[in-house]
Amino acid sequence: MVFSPHPDDETLVAGGLIQRVLANGGTVRVVFVTNGDGYMKGVRTRVKKLQTSANDFIEYGEKRHDEALGALRILGLQPEDGIFLGFPDDGIDDLWAKNWSKIKPYTSPYTQFDRPEYKESFNIWTRYAGTDLKEEIAEAVVSFMPDWIVSPDPRDYHPDHCTTGVFVLEALRQLKEENEISLEDTQILTYLVHFFDYPSSPQWIKEVNARGVGGTKTAGQVLASTQWVNFDLTPEELATKKQALAEHRTQVEALGNFLKEFMRPNELFCRLSPGQALHIPLEYAAYFKRPSS
Repeated sequence: MVFSPHPDDETLVAGGLIQRVLANGGTVRVVFVTNGDGYMKGVRTRVKKLQTSANDFIEYGEKRHDEALGALRILGLQPEDGIFLGFPDDGIDDLWAKNWSKIKPYTSPYTQFDRPEYKESFNIWTRYAGTDLKEEIAEAVVSFMPDWIVSPDPRDYHPDHCTTGVFVLEALRQLKEENEISLEDTQILTYLVHFFDYPSSPQWIKEVNARGVGGTKTAGQVLASTQWVNFDLTPEELATKKQALAEHRTQVEALGNFLKEFMRPNELFCRLSPGQALHIPLEYAAYFKRPSS
């Protein structure tokens, strides 16, 4: 199960891994946490105007949803293999730090939604609240019971990415406490997208072990001992990955050169131990001085 903060992250970081799992008879689900509907530069590039409306962002989110389905198809997946939670782009960190309770849900400044209003959303009854996002992630995991979970690394500099990673770990912690899953039987892999010199320079590896969640010191000691795993792609897998990325046309328009950096003959993942996975969300919750569940 791959957790993608925005449509295109799944292809950038795990397009090759997804293909390999399918080729070996495995099954894959991709969970899109947001529709990527809060990307101001992308919306302005697409509508070709500085003044934008909520409807512009909603239409952009629908477009990115359709692009994601196109990318999944090229990677070998079916539409039902994509799960769209519909949470607020550029607001995942707010759900963790400020809008944990559904009594005070977050309202997207872009779409003006305070709940997932897209017709394809996983659960339209939820609100933009940290508790609801945690529950939706937990429900997705239990419905699939993956052997491997691939999610954003907590050290990623992008707030949506690092906090999505912590939300996934918090959901796993809850499921472990409730005896719904055994983390001893689950591989937890994380990935970077937004980090100092990543992936263009080897300098990033010197930096990452000194960082905590979102580049802060939070959970830094827990993460310092993590090990990175190199996954080599075949030429055919890389070619298919490039085709899948091309389906994300809105992102190629806005971020073409950055996205090309990830079209490499390998993918990198960090392996977390069960102990690390369970400790990180507790430390991050303490950082924001709020309950962890």
